Amino acid sequence: MYRFTFSLATLMLATVLVGCGESPSASTSKPASLSAASLPDSAIAAESPGEATPIAKLKSTAKAGDQVTLRAVVGGRSEPFVKDRAIMLVVDATLPRSCGVEPDDPCKTPWDYCCSASEELMPNLATVQIVDAEGAPLKVDLGSGPIKPFDTIVVSGSVGDRPDDKTLVVNTSSVYVENAP
Repeated sequence: MYRFTFSLATLMLATVLVGCGESPSASTSKPASLSAASLPDSAIAAESPGEATPIAKLKSTAKAGDQVTLRAVVGGRSEPFVKDRAIMLVVDATLPRSCGVEPDDPCKTPWDYCCSASEELMPNLATVQIVDAEGAPLKVDLGSGPIKPFDTIVVSGSVGDRPDDKTLVVNTSSVYVENAP
């Protein structure tokens, strides 16, 4: 489990560097094979879990098992969701959105933060996993549910294994979506 999580987090972070310029994917369409699999109602919190700590600070202080709360934007690459798993890449909400914010901006996937320098983006990235009672990521495709790229979310959960100070995985049972309708 821990090797899977570490490998997945490493893969997601590595793909951030090639995310800029990718064509938009069909992440918002529902894959036919997962149409019946969806997030349980309990996975979307009705209220924010509280005061958040910046991701960069968590990366420098958090240890595996620590309870943390972070506020972040779903993104960091053009496809921030892991297919068939409730896992997503997020960017600290304090990092300014530098492209795709103006109506005439040609950026097709502004949530990939490709206008941000890598050295600014990397310390502000984390992986969030919505997990079951055993700590395994739910087998659902987040890209077909209520959480969308560029949504601002707040999560409270436990820190997964920390193989290095660049990797931060937060395991949670629910996500609060700030900009939900």
